Amino acid sequence: MGERTDGQASAQQAGFAGVTRKVLERLPLPGSHQELMVVEVTYPPGGVAPLHRHPVAGAIYIVEGAAESAYGSDDPRQYRAGETLQDRADIPHTLFRNCDPERPLRFLTIYVLEPGRSYTMET
Repeated sequence: MGERTDGQASAQQAGFAGVTRKVLERLPLPGSHQELMVVEVTYPPGGVAPLHRHPVAGAIYIVEGAAESAYGSDDPRQYRAGETLQDRADIPHTLFRNCDPERPLRFLTIYVLEPGRSYTMET
């Protein structure tokens, strides 16, 4: 969940081993000091993210598998391949997990952020 361009997330930033990140697009936005990021993320079977926050909103598209997500005191909701969800800015992301204990979860995350700033911050 940490920003690295080699496609891997460190265990410290990710909260657990096995999460991979691959930057598919990094597009500077003219007239600003921000860039549009498209990142492919893969969670291992049964992988669960630690409590974290996002500094900006983002869109997630589930490519393969099923995820369960919740923010703040919201009830958890499941999302399957072909569905989208929104990462919410500055609200604790209290649950994000791969619902399948046998297969990986793969999704795209799309967001706009200043270069070098992390999209995910552990709380």
